[in-house]
Amino acid sequence: MAILNDEVEAMQARLSGFYREALSALRHSPGAAAMLSAPFLLDLTAARAYFTARPRVMYIGQETKGWLCRLPEVLDDPDYRMPALLARYEKSLLGAPGRSHFLRTRLLLERELAGGVPGSVIWNNLSKMDVFRGKGKSRNARNHSAALTKFSADLFRYELELLQPDVIILGCSATHDAVVKSLFEAPKRTTVLVHVPKELWHFTYGSIDCYRTLHPAVARFGRHGTVQKHYRTIIQEIKSRD
Repeated sequence: MAILNDEVEAMQARLSGFYREALSALRHSPGAAAMLSAPFLLDLTAARAYFTARPRVMYIGQETKGWLCRLPEVLDDPDYRMPALLARYEKSLLGAPGRSHFLRTRLLLERELAGGVPGSVIWNNLSKMDVFRGKGKSRNARNHSAALTKFSADLFRYELELLQPDVIILGCSATHDAVVKSLFEAPKRTTVLVHVPKELWHFTYGSIDCYRTLHPAVARFGRHGTVQKHYRTIIQEIKSRD
C-alpha cells in the first residue's frame, strides 16, 4: 500500500521528535566532543519516492566528511539547527553528487532499481557524526567514543524500524563489519553467501536482504573494476528477487 504525503509528514514529525530527544541526552553526555560534526539526520520528505518504490532500498555509508557545522553548535539549540540539518540531507540526496563516489553510486542504484526517480533509494550512515582531526586527515568515526557509538546505534535502529526497507546495501567495507554485526545481530542475522571474503557478503536480517560490499571510493586505488563488478552482482540479485 502506498504511503500518502501526509503520512510521510507524520513519520518525519515522529522521527524529528526522536532526534530532539537523542540530542538532548547527548548534550549531557561526557563523551560529546567539540571535534565531532553536526549529526547526519534523515529528511523523509525528501525521500517520498522511497515509500512507493518496490523494493524499498536503503544505501548505507560510513560517516559524513564534514556536515554543516560542529556538534556543539547543534547541541546549544537543536530546535534552531534542525531545519538546516534536514535541508542539508535533502540537498545531498536530491542534488548533484559532485565528485562523491558514494553519492554517484547511490544515483546508479536509483537508476537501476527504482527507475531513476529522485529520492527513491534512501541514504543512511552507520555513524551519525564524523571526527575532525585536521585538514586532509581521515574523518573516520569508528570507535571514537561510547557516546557516539550509542547515539548512532539508537538513531539507526529507530530509523530502520520506521522505514522498513526490503533491501539494504552497505557500502562500508569489511573494516566496519564489527559495527554492522552489532546493528544487525544474530540470530536474526543469517549469512546467505560470502561471494568474496571481505568484499561482498550477502546476509538476511529477518525479511531484509542485506549486502555488505566495498565503499565506492576504493575505486580510486586501482579497484574500479572490482567495485563495479560487486555492485553489478548486487543489482542483478536484487532485480531477480521474487
